Amino acid sequence: MLSLPVVALYFVARLLTSRAYQPHFVERLGILPRSFSRTKPGAIWFHAVSVGEVASSIPLIRNMRAEQPLLPIFLSTSTPAGRQAALRQASDLVSGIFYAPVDYVSCVRRCLRVLRPALVVVLETEIWPNLYREARAAGAGLAIVNGRISNKSWPRYRGFRWFFSPILKLPDLVFTQTATDEARYLELGTPAERLRAGVNLKYDAVARAETPANALPDFKASHVWIAASTVGPNERGSAHKHRVDEDDLVLAAFQRLATEFPQLLVILAPRQPSRFEEVARKLEKANISHIRRTVLTSERDLALPGVLLLDTIGELAGLYPLADAVFVGGSIAPRGGHNIIEPAGAGAAIVIGPHMHNFESIANDFLGARAVLQIQTADDLLPTVRNLLADRARAREFGRRARHVVSSHRGAASAIARELWALYFASTPRPVHNLLVTALLRALARLWIWGGHSKRRREQQYAFSVRPLPVPVISVGSLTVGGAGKTPFTSYLASRLRQKAYSPGILTRGYRRRSPASAIILAAGASIPAGFTGDEAQIFLRAAHTPLGIGSNRYQCAQILLRQFPETDVLVLDDGFQHARLQRTLDIVLIDGLDPFGQEDVVPLGRLREPLSALGRADVLVVTRAENDLRYRAISARLGELNPRAPVFRTRFVVRGWRDAEGTRISPPVGRVAAFCGLGNPENFWRTLESLGLDVVFRWEFDDHHAYKPFELKRVAHQGLCHGAEMVVTTEKDWINCPPHVAKTVAPLTLAWLEIELQIEDEPRFLAVVETALRKTRPFPLAR
Repeated sequence: MLSLPVVALYFVARLLTSRAYQPHFVERLGILPRSFSRTKPGAIWFHAVSVGEVASSIPLIRNMRAEQPLLPIFLSTSTPAGRQAALRQASDLVSGIFYAPVDYVSCVRRCLRVLRPALVVVLETEIWPNLYREARAAGAGLAIVNGRISNKSWPRYRGFRWFFSPILKLPDLVFTQTATDEARYLELGTPAERLRAGVNLKYDAVARAETPANALPDFKASHVWIAASTVGPNERGSAHKHRVDEDDLVLAAFQRLATEFPQLLVILAPRQPSRFEEVARKLEKANISHIRRTVLTSERDLALPGVLLLDTIGELAGLYPLADAVFVGGSIAPRGGHNIIEPAGAGAAIVIGPHMHNFESIANDFLGARAVLQIQTADDLLPTVRNLLADRARAREFGRRARHVVSSHRGAASAIARELWALYFASTPRPVHNLLVTALLRALARLWIWGGHSKRRREQQYAFSVRPLPVPVISVGSLTVGGAGKTPFTSYLASRLRQKAYSPGILTRGYRRRSPASAIILAAGASIPAGFTGDEAQIFLRAAHTPLGIGSNRYQCAQILLRQFPETDVLVLDDGFQHARLQRTLDIVLIDGLDPFGQEDVVPLGRLREPLSALGRADVLVVTRAENDLRYRAISARLGELNPRAPVFRTRFVVRGWRDAEGTRISPPVGRVAAFCGLGNPENFWRTLESLGLDVVFRWEFDDHHAYKPFELKRVAHQGLCHGAEMVVTTEKDWINCPPHVAKTVAPLTLAWLEIELQIEDEPRFLAVVETALRKTRPFPLAR
């Protein structure tokens, strides 16, 4: 916070002196556009400080967008020029473009709360301590891409190793441009296993030209020389004060060359737009034939030999194919150089000066292949360019070598994306709280843990005091609050047990039932209002697989069920992992693939019912809602660390079809729909609708197990009509919780609910594990 007055004064000065800084300034404080607030968890946030970094990010963003077209991807920049470049190049690739927040905790947290990223990707050497720390605290994976530390910067980094070391331990992956960069990151503290060397996105960023070469009039020039990204004396961004004016050097060379090449066209593109006027005055003063691109209409506007002043943004890349020679500026002036890959990709012969430390590795690639001409002094510029204009065969050869360097180094985007996807699917966003709220929630979480331990001890004492049940018990539970798929899995397991000639019964609590009875025992397929049983019990009854016991005292329910249905030879305990009153043969724990580890903390700080160490009690682990293989592998690896002895399986939900308000099977809905649900984790339902290609124009989330009232459904239907929906869709569980005559309630829209079926991968092996446990001799072990 000591730097706050300095930062504030800096921004005040920039706002007063530069109009470009004024629009969207609040984004720098972490206040993002309202449209961003609809972002679902799991976005990707790319940060590219300015124009060059934005260009490097495009092939990687395009690659990842192609892999996941519906995923929210955001791109931040730090400079107005970078924002403009992002708007031109990435508007059709990303969900939003914004200014990155200043590196204060409060500003960074505001961004993270809105974006909720699962992955933050930082381009090149942007080391922001608070951004790194807060991104990791929010559960996001963190990667540095195109990382580099130049020879010029290295002594400063090494001198402040004590400062950089803890920060550079935070990224999960660091992709460096060269092996030298890798060694420097390693010395600064980045763990070796997180480093990847020799991948440079700039080679993949040779974009399709934003402006085709034929967009210019045909000047009938015999020779074309492009002077790109030239800089003036003491220009902002220079490493130190200097007096070199590259525009003066180019104009002086032009005046000499004009006598030798009377049809010469020079295209002069100053690096900074703020210099356009100054360079125009220089041309006027020198009495050089010239025209500004912004006023050019035809070839008659410029007499050759002459200079075209490129006072626009975004056209330069499209003009490189015209060039016989290209001088890339910022390299005679001690500015550090500029990117030479764009002209190289166009096959142009390139001239650079001695100062290329900002693009050191790229320059070395080209110098090693003899694909670029490097001059050592300003006096060398004229003869070098003259030679290329005069000897076109030599110029073409240099252009061919340059293009070959570019093509041989491409492919970084695909290689990086593969590893970023693995990191993305291994990460789960967590809520972002301030320090006070975190401290309060942590204290409440400790009380929750203490209460859970006390409850479990009491229930275990009860289990010791009663006689074990005469049949085996399989518990199906989870470690997180909310939906993990326990109800459909319990129904699936009961069905498979019947196919194996068992006679199962199901025990469930009957959450939110309105019956005063302490225990309700029902035959398979019994018809009874949902208010007496709860919505989950209705799903078991509709499946008509087994008798059902409903009550909070599952031991008592089990005894009654076994007396009424003596043929029952195995009991399946729904949501039973924390219910220690019953001895059980097998503990199956479901892991929600959308949030497998409950944000790493117990309620209310996270979503865990118990600490993760409780997974050690599980006999079988089943991952639900993890369709992506990378996601599943990441979860399985972590589960193997938490419980090495339990086998891990995966389930998939398969759409069986659609039914109407009467339960009759109907054709799948098409077009625009409104959707509502009351689930523990509604994200899976929204994703399913997206995967089915439905255009969800309105959605409404209710609390889990919500009992719908007619006026609520009327509001859903009204909003759907206002948004142009043709149908209202929901889940089977929510349909059960709808009032009678729901079809009339949502009219004139029709209601449809999605019928799904659970499948488990490697089912024979899973059932073998279950049957092995059932064949164990009694007495059954107590709940651990």
